[in-house]
Amino acid sequence: MYQIFVALNLSFWIIENKHFRQLLQMLRSEITLVHCTKLSNMIFSKYDEIQAKIKQDLKESRQISIMLNAWSSSQKVAYLKVLIYWMNVTFQYCEHFIEFTSLQVKHTDHHLMQKLFKILNTYNIKNKLFNIVIDNASNNDTLKKKLERALNRRDISWNRAQNLISCMTHIINLVTQEFIRAIESKTLNDNFAVSLNDDQVENVITSNNLCIVVKKVFIKMIMQKDNAFTN
Repeated sequence: MYQIFVALNLSFWIIENKHFRQLLQMLRSEITLVHCTKLSNMIFSKYDEIQAKIKQDLKESRQISIMLNAWSSSQKVAYLKVLIYWMNVTFQYCEHFIEFTSLQVKHTDHHLMQKLFKILNTYNIKNKLFNIVIDNASNNDTLKKKLERALNRRDISWNRAQNLISCMTHIINLVTQEFIRAIESKTLNDNFAVSLNDDQVENVITSNNLCIVVKKVFIKMIMQKDNAFTN
């Protein structure tokens, strides 16, 4: 039953609504209805099961790459998304979505460092860390320096100059936003031989919103790739 709440991002409290429960019973009279607490426990149990499987998969890996993405919502809540990538013993490309959490505080380099080390320890991959993909925000400049020092103090060789990759999607997004701002303020200089009519400008501006939607769909595809919630 929990699969539909995860797939559609539904509030668990819906299960307590008498009309929703009547609907389920009308569709399937023999159904065993649960309550919110039971539903939450089912989610946590599935999470633990998936995490245990990921840990088992990682035991055979030699090098792990990590992608970090932190941002703040319009409600000023900070979030962190983490994906890992590696090649298995048969040289097949593997990836897992391993973390999506609110940081409770701003995503400063200190708090990102704490969260990153917790993930490295949880999955026991500090000694396997290869590349890290992050955006070029100023807090990440400090993060990579602190990470290098922290790993080196633990006799783990990791070089930020060699093993850090800037996120190309983030760079393109920044460039696109600057371009859109230039169009909106009508400050494109003569070096840009661009002539757009009103419809074309509207399409360019709308494309920024489309980019956000595409990213959201991409994240959901990553989460669903291993069919974790289809069993």
